Amino acid sequence: MRKIINKYLGDTIDGVEMERLMVWLEKEKNQTKFKAMVENHYHLNLGLQEVDLEMEYSLLLTKLDGHSINTRRSIFKWYQSAAVLIALLGLGYIMYLTLGSSDETYIDANAITIKQENGNIQVIKEDGSVEIVDSKGKVIGRQNGGNLDYKNVGSTNVYNQVDEILAYNELVVPNGKKMKLILSDSTIVHINAGTRFKYPIRFLKNQDRKVFLEGEAFFEVTEDKSNPFIINADDIDIRVLGTKFNVSSYNNDESISTVLVEGSVELYHVGKDQDNKDKYLLAPGHIASWKKSENNMAINMVDVNEYTSWVNGQIIFKIRPFPEIIKVLERHYDVSITNNYDFLNSQQFFAKFDTETIEQVMTYFQNSIPFSYTRVENEIIINKP
Repeated sequence: MRKIINKYLGDTIDGVEMERLMVWLEKEKNQTKFKAMVENHYHLNLGLQEVDLEMEYSLLLTKLDGHSINTRRSIFKWYQSAAVLIALLGLGYIMYLTLGSSDETYIDANAITIKQENGNIQVIKEDGSVEIVDSKGKVIGRQNGGNLDYKNVGSTNVYNQVDEILAYNELVVPNGKKMKLILSDSTIVHINAGTRFKYPIRFLKNQDRKVFLEGEAFFEVTEDKSNPFIINADDIDIRVLGTKFNVSSYNNDESISTVLVEGSVELYHVGKDQDNKDKYLLAPGHIASWKKSENNMAINMVDVNEYTSWVNGQIIFKIRPFPEIIKVLERHYDVSITNNYDFLNSQQFFAKFDTETIEQVMTYFQNSIPFSYTRVENEIIINKP
């Protein structure tokens, strides 16, 4: 968790890490520790201005309650700026809170978690089996290893026809892990590393089946013409009836991409009428890439295996720029890679990996273009040869 907090303080934290920080902050003593670490980080600004820390932090949590991850991110940014004005409470006390005790318990930042609408957090162990229950103790899903099933448990009805109120779960899959999710309508979602996925535990009849993605997932959507399936990925909505396709929408990527394997999908900008000219239809074997900075869509033919091989545990790069490759490796192997050899940033590579370790992967690239690197725990630093 210290690594994630340091990323927050350095303004390099991504959406999934932000969500994990929020999960950790559910515990009161973790909130105290976090505030102390923020104060310690800004100790050089001691004396600039005094701030009522308790009031500011309470206000932060109140604003965060019930807001989306995008809103949370903006509030965190505000709090990070405000933290510059916080006075140091005392060096000895800060060191005690920052270091903490060895037996302190909190939710592991590397654990897969499910957050329910009432705020309850449930940890998923990859080698375990557990029932997912709602606030009333009713079983709504079941996890067995890497599979999470909302279809074959509880009510046999695909749609929630009792309360007529959507209840969402939010699955967070950290770097280095994957999950397979079966929704109540039998749609299968393969969720890649570093992903946050929000979905209803039961869809409502005669309404769109809408889910929210931050990260990457491969969808096998069950056909239902009267209830279209819609994926919200940041600025883009993807509308389908029944098909197989991959969506990648990471916060630190320059574009949002959709690769269609079979069937058909249409993409449109969030908030725009589906019938306007900004709707894009995608055919099998094509990729639609929405460039965030330019607000435009490009559609091209691709080898779909390059973008979907991760579902089967493979990584394929077909003439991919090294900066893009680094991001994929970081998520897949749960490492942080810093490249100090600028020449590599202009290079493209062809590669295929299956069961290789990160060291074997680095050796492969070294054999193509020599460079040196050091690894300390999960930190890899690349330098000139």
